[in-house]
Amino acid sequence: MFRQQLSHLTKLTTSTLKYASTNTVTLLSMATSTEDPMPSQALINFWIQETQRGLDAFFDDQFETAQIIFVQHVTESPFHAVGYAMIAYVEAMLGFEPEKIANALQLIHTAEAMARQFGKRARRRSWKSKGSTTADDQESSNSISESCKDSAQKKRYFSSRNDQPIDIQYVLLETNCMLMSATIQFLRSSWIEYMKAAYKLRKAYKMYEHLFETLTGQKVLEYAANLKGLRQQKLGPNFVPARRRSDAQGTEPANTDTVSLSSSNTDLGPLNRKKKSESSSRKQSSDPGETAIESGIFFGIGLFSLIFSLLPPKVNKILNTLGFHSSRPFAIHLLQESYYSQGLYSSLSALTLLAYYTNLSLFIHPQLLPRSFSLENARIILNEMKVRYTQGKIWKLLEGKLCKMEGRTRQGVEILRDARRRRQDPDMDSKHDPMVNELAQLQALAVYEMGWGQLFLGDYFQAAETFLRLERMNNWSRAFYHYIATCCIFADEAYDKAATEFLKVPALLDRKRQLGARLLPNEIFAERKIKRWKEKVRELQSTDTNLQSCNSLDGQMLREVAVVHPLWELIYLWNGTSQLTDEILGSMKTRLRSTLLCPTPSSQCVQPSPSERAFLLLLLGVVERELGDFEASAEFLLASVAMEPQVEEDVWIIPYAMYEIAALRCFEPFTPTRAKEAREWIRRSEHFFSKRTTNEASNSNSNSSSTHTPQDQGDADWESRLYVRCQLLLEKLDDMADT
Repeated sequence: MFRQQLSHLTKLTTSTLKYASTNTVTLLSMATSTEDPMPSQALINFWIQETQRGLDAFFDDQFETAQIIFVQHVTESPFHAVGYAMIAYVEAMLGFEPEKIANALQLIHTAEAMARQFGKRARRRSWKSKGSTTADDQESSNSISESCKDSAQKKRYFSSRNDQPIDIQYVLLETNCMLMSATIQFLRSSWIEYMKAAYKLRKAYKMYEHLFETLTGQKVLEYAANLKGLRQQKLGPNFVPARRRSDAQGTEPANTDTVSLSSSNTDLGPLNRKKKSESSSRKQSSDPGETAIESGIFFGIGLFSLIFSLLPPKVNKILNTLGFHSSRPFAIHLLQESYYSQGLYSSLSALTLLAYYTNLSLFIHPQLLPRSFSLENARIILNEMKVRYTQGKIWKLLEGKLCKMEGRTRQGVEILRDARRRRQDPDMDSKHDPMVNELAQLQALAVYEMGWGQLFLGDYFQAAETFLRLERMNNWSRAFYHYIATCCIFADEAYDKAATEFLKVPALLDRKRQLGARLLPNEIFAERKIKRWKEKVRELQSTDTNLQSCNSLDGQMLREVAVVHPLWELIYLWNGTSQLTDEILGSMKTRLRSTLLCPTPSSQCVQPSPSERAFLLLLLGVVERELGDFEASAEFLLASVAMEPQVEEDVWIIPYAMYEIAALRCFEPFTPTRAKEAREWIRRSEHFFSKRTTNEASNSNSNSSSTHTPQDQGDADWESRLYVRCQLLLEKLDDMADT
């Protein structure tokens, strides 16, 4: 062990000395004079380039190199300080561990203070040079209030830095830190932290808005309105209004013309690149400072808009009153602009786009994806990232998820299996800082996605083993991982073992409660399912003396009371029916029809409750749609909606059935009548929960019996997912109407 530690220390020291010796001359030549404490533009560009090098190393799994780069200048360069804090932020957001969250917050606050101090120093120097007497503690956002009132002034900013405030770089860094700090504070279970985070989030958004106006000469809403008007022109189904950079070799693929907000060109291709000559001249005229500003501002506003567009409607209404606005096409456009700018935030924008897009599989059918970001665009960006970062596990993780969306699930599973493997380094101490070694959270995510892929392929035994492994290696939701694994065991027809394993889930949740942790919605959902099965067993035992000697929940009883196949229910809720094979879909269809047609209560089969019957009809309607029988699909979905008055448990089933009817209309040939009908079903689906909440509140006032909230029943997560599904489907309907 001592030899390994000595080897690692020697390696770090050697790399640091080598790095320092090769850059001493450069740093000395860039150093500012003693009369001017501010760094020169050449030194700022050097810091930006080195920060980019550190981020590149991090995204390529060269964690040791990334740490060396950032630590070297972290006390003197706000760019390095923010880059170093960003790595800690990513690790904290992936792990949700209190120690990592605290460490990330400390680094973020330090970087934010440094950026603010550099901004003040920059303004002070600017004021002295202009003979200004403005106070030192003026708000940083005011320092750019006179900058770039129109596009011509924006160009002057980039062509003549002395004509404009020189603190915009530092204001951008400060705002980035505020965004990171606010979002990470939401991970803490404290209302005080939530309030602080909300205030800081609003302040950061307003600063981003001001920076955006400085850069573009337009307010955010004006820019978004112009973009929406441009998208409504007859531009073809593949239009995405974003700039496109040349690849590393300087070559251009086919169909790569682009259009900007000021362009009237309508000859557009899949990724709408700028013409090669325009892109080349732009690249030659720009410097690291310029591209860092552009990519950072577009990234910030784009990320804000994307996050807000995914929030539940109640939250969005509150945010709108506070001045926040959201639009997914606008957010995608800005993130693509940031990515193609080749600036400091390019890789972060690519990561955001790919993470968002690959997670759409939770919400919408692959054939109904809005054209604002297509499978083709995602694949192009991912391929470029793979070329740039050949060792990065996070890109393998995203590729595995994307393969599943493309219908190549087995290939996706193999890619995810490779992504979860640890890189073996004999010189690396296994107890060393995980940020320098491996991000274990990425491995856990790869295992999680691999398990779902195996599940969709029908490899139930392997899927169960995968989720049980995940339970041992990650503590985010061990009870739910165990529940998924047990559902796979049930699907593999090992009923006795499944019954035993299901009974372990409540014990795991009780242990979590004893530790003071709050249960997640999916954990409440799993606990409620098992509780209902136990209640059904007791009901059967009370009516049948032959069953009174049976255990509370053994394999035989589990088969009787689990009328709704627990794994099929998970597959539907995780939007996985489109990824199932025709063989699995055919088997589901046969069994669902058999269960629904069980003749009379006197027969041997257990009759489904109204809620269970409504879900069986919903699932059968979705299966029929996947098999191509739209008429049968509509029949079963409408029958599910018709059971609304009888459904008292799992009330999410009814609005989901309404949504599926709307989705079915989008699969059929487009007509204005079908589009209108689809929009009406979406409206009914979106308003279902609010109407249900109002009715329950009025009933509770006249009835002493307490009512259960969606949070109590674990339905809050399904409500939020349904909202995103509806919004994406509305966007798809808009696309269909424009073509």
